[in-house]
Amino acid sequence: ERQPVQVNRITQMIASTSPAGYAANCAAVRDADHREHLGAIKVPTLVVCGSKDPVTTIEHGRFIQARIANAELVEFDAAHLSSVEVGDGFSEQVLAFLAN
Repeated sequence: ERQPVQVNRITQMIASTSPAGYAANCAAVRDADHREHLGAIKVPTLVVCGSKDPVTTIEHGRFIQARIANAELVEFDAAHLSSVEVGDGFSEQVLAFLAN
């Protein structure tokens, strides 16, 4: 409701995607299990979570953070697209992380 232009742009992007391609992408994400490799990440890492995301939850983010040495976690009052839903806050957090 607050950002109808952004919603329309994202809706149109998804609607114009091939159904078979979208389904294949969803299957690839579903089947990609890299949890055992998280400990191998040795670079600064920012884990971004949305408190209202029903698919990739805060608990998932905390799981990732706990397995990557010195990873930082930031939580937004958003669902899955925090870069759109809280754009300014998202940009501030990411830029601050990158500046360190």
